[in-house]
Amino acid sequence: MTQVVALAATVLVAIATAVGWDRLRGRAALPLRVTAVVACLVTSVAAGFVAVDRTFELYGSWSDLLGMASADEPVAMAQPPADATHSQIVSFTVHGKASHIDLPAYAYLPAGYATETRRLPVVEALDGFPGSPRVWLRSLLAQQVLDQEIAARRIPPMIVVFPTQTQTAQRDLECVDAVGGPAMDTFLTTDVPDAVEHQFRVRSDAAGWGLIGYSTGGFCAVNLALRHPDRYAAAASLSGYFSAITDRTTGDLYRGSPQTRLENSPLWRATSLPVPSMSLYIATAADDRPGYVQLRRFAEAAKPPLRITTATIPVGGHSRKVWRQMAAPAFDWLASWLAGPE
Repeated sequence: MTQVVALAATVLVAIATAVGWDRLRGRAALPLRVTAVVACLVTSVAAGFVAVDRTFELYGSWSDLLGMASADEPVAMAQPPADATHSQIVSFTVHGKASHIDLPAYAYLPAGYATETRRLPVVEALDGFPGSPRVWLRSLLAQQVLDQEIAARRIPPMIVVFPTQTQTAQRDLECVDAVGGPAMDTFLTTDVPDAVEHQFRVRSDAAGWGLIGYSTGGFCAVNLALRHPDRYAAAASLSGYFSAITDRTTGDLYRGSPQTRLENSPLWRATSLPVPSMSLYIATAADDRPGYVQLRRFAEAAKPPLRITTATIPVGGHSRKVWRQMAAPAFDWLASWLAGPE
């Protein structure tokens, strides 16, 4: 619908400009013509942006684009409580005592959670950039995927947490503790687990915790898992990368410290440091050339006791269409490595 509106606006503005161009007279003609040309350019650029976003699915919503994330924003239609037959998505705020960061989050509660007495395993699901936790819920259909896999008994009942991992929509924090900046690593690996353990009935041991992410979130999942093997038993990366980046979206997160940047690069850790006994699942589309090259390099560099499972699909590039296909197998794989309900 947005694409239709954008195209219609572009056409209407162009027609109005063409029809009215020679009818403008007097001193007002020049500023009105300039305004018309600017309107044509703006609507054309907007239509192009919408078309690109529709193809590559960069933003899940207008609030994702504008950076107005809120845990109170509905992510789906009104949902029944998590009773014996229905799962539920709930929102809450993580008040970071360790990181001094407060951000919203969502949690998937499986059907039967209200009557469960066991403590459930947990997976933290991380998003890409640009993006937000709502991409998992709206575009990647995480609730439906988890319902399906649990109902088919391919995974046990589990809680999946979708934390916010950026403070603004315009800056990619890479899930790291920035030198002199936001401590997102601490937020995601200390404050989020603390909040989840306080609010929900979950396992508190590392054997019951995992990570999953797509694109930037895939980098985050592997990096955080390798840095915190005392917190996580396994991680899954969908079209992720394995070397820390510094570009216009991140700014200088490391304040020029090459060592800190290396320590946040899974590829460097796999080749230069002792690796933990941990399982990683890395997947990408074969025609996502940068992602595929990164996958091969990381898989070849990994050494025991690090265990690597790789998966590829033939086509799809770097897109949410690919991640939708990868989500169910990745959750199934995670469940095979995590301890079950306790």
